[in-house]
Amino acid sequence: MEKITLEKLKNMREQYKKSLVIRKEEEGKDKIIVHMGTCGIAAGARDVMSAILEELSKEGAPEVIIIQSSCIGLCDREPIITVIRSGESPVRYYRMTPEKIRRVFREHLIGGKIVKEFTG
Repeated sequence: MEKITLEKLKNMREQYKKSLVIRKEEEGKDKIIVHMGTCGIAAGARDVMSAILEELSKEGAPEVIIIQSSCIGLCDREPIITVIRSGESPVRYYRMTPEKIRRVFREHLIGGKIVKEFTG
């Protein structure tokens, strides 16, 4: 795995800021919560966050609110994300990778179907 430097993270942040509007919270919108406590970050939450931002930057992607959160106490299941579609119950996904989040993005956020194999 490539080592990420502070400078590279700053550059990535600036690049995404130019192309996306990231909000803390807004009613009636779908949300993705990325749990980024130290355990999540150590397990790869930054790579998962980058993959989410890449998916959101694609043409035709739905408007989704990204929220960063702290550890939820399930460190052995990190990286963890929570998907909240408007009007539906939250769904937690465990041991996420960039490839898994891309699938969750397509199937759950866009298609409305929970990817059950990543929820346990």
